[in-house]
Amino acid sequence: MIIYVGVEPFASSAQDSGSVTIIASSYDPSFISPTSLPEHSLCNALNIRLPRYSPVLVPHFHRVTGHSSSDEPKDLDMTVLHTPGHTPDSLAIWDAKERVLYVGDTLYESEPIIFPKEGSILVWLDTMDFLINFVASKEEESFQASVVVISCGHATAFKPALHVLHGAKAYIQDVVSGKEKERKRQEKRGETTVEYGKVGDRFRLVCPERLLKEAASQVLHPR
Repeated sequence: MIIYVGVEPFASSAQDSGSVTIIASSYDPSFISPTSLPEHSLCNALNIRLPRYSPVLVPHFHRVTGHSSSDEPKDLDMTVLHTPGHTPDSLAIWDAKERVLYVGDTLYESEPIIFPKEGSILVWLDTMDFLINFVASKEEESFQASVVVISCGHATAFKPALHVLHGAKAYIQDVVSGKEKERKRQEKRGETTVEYGKVGDRFRLVCPERLLKEAASQVLHPR
């Protein structure tokens, strides 16, 4: 989900200076189209005006570059990864120099992993497999390099990435398979939203019940 705090003045100053580009995922352009964004950004639900800005849609494995003194852009050793699941436009950033994977709201510990109704647990599980394989490949490239760490949108920062990714995936799979107990349900944005886990647990989940049913139908009863 796109974060909008201060994005409009930031975008305005960036466009004036020409020094900053705001990027977004090209995975599903219709999701962030002008007609869809007011709803998908939650601006409609929160009754706030949609900020005006023009992001550049970038592909999976896009290399982030910066300005340099020469005519050639400077490679910043950062790669944009498409990580759909939480929402179709979810992104992660791989910082190769620091060996940090930034995953935003895709997952975190201690606080609930929250899926809006635009999300997909099935797609999220595929993204977990991708990220696990991606991190494992980076660790296999050099046995002498430091362990890859992960930083999330909330709570989790600079933890061993594989440990966190495997833990989050296993927890969501347990919820889908019925091993975790439902704690609460309520109506939100026209759908029944369910909650799993309690304060103090390593992982918790809040999502539309529909997403769990969709995942269970495919994971537990594949065609």
